[in-house]
Amino acid sequence: MSRTPSFIAAGFALAVAVHLAAAPGHLVTEAVWHDNVTNAERPEDRLPAWQWTGELEAGHSRNLADGHRLRAAVHLRTELWPRLEGLNQVAPGVTLGWDFKPGLGPHRPRLTAELEAGEVRAHERDRSGGSGAGRLQIRQRVRTDWLLLAGHEWRRFDARGRAFDRTGREWFGRVEWSASPVWVFVAEGRERVGDVVSYSRPPRPDLEAIGKPITLVDTFEQGVPWIAYYFRARTRSGAVEVQRAFGRTGITLRHELRHTLHAGPGYRNQLTTLRFATAF
Repeated sequence: MSRTPSFIAAGFALAVAVHLAAAPGHLVTEAVWHDNVTNAERPEDRLPAWQWTGELEAGHSRNLADGHRLRAAVHLRTELWPRLEGLNQVAPGVTLGWDFKPGLGPHRPRLTAELEAGEVRAHERDRSGGSGAGRLQIRQRVRTDWLLLAGHEWRRFDARGRAFDRTGREWFGRVEWSASPVWVFVAEGRERVGDVVSYSRPPRPDLEAIGKPITLVDTFEQGVPWIAYYFRARTRSGAVEVQRAFGRTGITLRHELRHTLHAGPGYRNQLTTLRFATAF
């Protein structure tokens, strides 16, 4: 039975709670096109798909002496896949953050540290589990129209099914250029080292020969169960964005290329995202 109505109901309930609490926050929703949602290493296993995501977050912050600030927030994140219902999920969680800015003015660096904990409830039970993350980020404005950001994230997800456990760490760098008060152009690079999951049509005697742990899933509704197998890998990605602001609301168009390498052939992904964000 589809759980999509429960996801929508949970989102509506949190939205009402946020409104009643009058807490500042943001709402972000995205439509994402994946050209290789299966992370397939063989061309015949690649499947494209649309994904819709939503994030509602609200919280409070408190300014302390000497440039320190503390922040606490709750959030609800959802993923809906119109053609791949098994990937649907809802993920409530909490975030605690600390900011430090040594001095006044827009050209002083800002250091941010965050801890996040949450729970993922997925349509397919084995994809559910607990998650945790830690992040460090530094941002520096150059003149009035350039913003530089760099950071590191560690993330862990303990799924009910061993094939969907993930641990990874990621570094990123980002450059934003404000061409005008309402237009921003962005270039971004990332490198991640950690667990990834690929999917393939059976049979795969090559995986069995090397003793690769595998799981069979009906997620992709292809007539026969597919193989899900995991491995450690390094993923390098690059992305460009164009942002347009309308007051406290913004629209972003983003295109990202990813290349994942490991002992096998690896795989590539292309993602195109249309994002709508508003602050309240």
